[in-house]
Amino acid sequence: MDGFYLLLYLSIAMFVGSFLAGLIPLAFNMSEGRTRLLSTFGAGLLVGTALSVIIPEGVEALYIVHAGKHWPEAVQNEGMSQIVFENQRDVPNPLKRPTASNLEVFDKNDIRKGMARQVRQIPAMGRKEINEHGHLEKPFNFNEINQSIGYSLVIGFLFMFLIDQISKSLSSKGGDRTQFKLTATIGLVVHAAADGVAFGSASATNRTGVQFIVFLAIMLHKAPAAFGLVSFLLVEGIERFRIRRHLTIFSIAAPVAALVTYYLIVAVESDKFSADSATGTLMLFSAGTFLYVATVHILPELMDSNVKDYQLASNITEGISRGYSESKTSLKIIELISVIVGAISPTFLLSSHSHSH
Repeated sequence: MDGFYLLLYLSIAMFVGSFLAGLIPLAFNMSEGRTRLLSTFGAGLLVGTALSVIIPEGVEALYIVHAGKHWPEAVQNEGMSQIVFENQRDVPNPLKRPTASNLEVFDKNDIRKGMARQVRQIPAMGRKEINEHGHLEKPFNFNEINQSIGYSLVIGFLFMFLIDQISKSLSSKGGDRTQFKLTATIGLVVHAAADGVAFGSASATNRTGVQFIVFLAIMLHKAPAAFGLVSFLLVEGIERFRIRRHLTIFSIAAPVAALVTYYLIVAVESDKFSADSATGTLMLFSAGTFLYVATVHILPELMDSNVKDYQLASNITEGISRGYSESKTSLKIIELISVIVGAISPTFLLSSHSHSH
């Protein structure tokens, strides 16, 4: 329950931060240079978070699930139990050996650590069979896991791609300007909901380091998105009270999606292997959405010589009229450094957090 309360507090902070960022254009103009610098750092952070935090966590969760499915006798057979738990220095060991009836005394995270160690040892064991002396009884299906990983990443990437294409298609048809403006908000709300899925699944791992890094990555790209949405709506001449309504819907989408995702994983799934499988799949799906937003939205927009600052709404409202034939420009040195620092920050922060424990 502690993990839920932390998720709740961070979700409230996410809503407040996103809403306040969106209010900035209503109060005063923000420097274009600072907006670009924040955007480049946020793009790097999204890529780094996806590659060095979310994907490894998702892969580990899936490997643990498959290990439990392939070797359920690991909690019943003495030889298998010894293999799974032989390196468990972190696990409290009030019992002489774990059995099916007394495994409940072990903490879930400790069990996951132990199974993860065994998964890493599988290649060294040569995937041989386990006999009565403690060798692998049946081969581990790596292809099944690799397909799950690949499918989840690709589906996440394609999901954001399809949302963008649908939004652009509706925008390019013209017609009612009110519908045109609503399309921009809906597109960004779907983006935000996908971020919420990432945050909720990360919170389900019960690892605060991962939780905070994903939270930071989301906030650093939600803030410019909220800023861009409000700026676009102001230019379109929307009344300020309606702009605040659009901003509220956008700001609350990610927190609500995070809480729902967490509930579905932790509260609904009573089987720990099913919960870990859902967590791993959703985290990899989220990694695909992160990579799309960073590499297809943010960085290309910043490198476009005709775009002065990053506004996620611009891609939704401008359609695909701009082709790749237009001139591009490279990032400035300070912006390039900002991307690099953002990309390596998740790994540094995660390692620092793990060493502090």
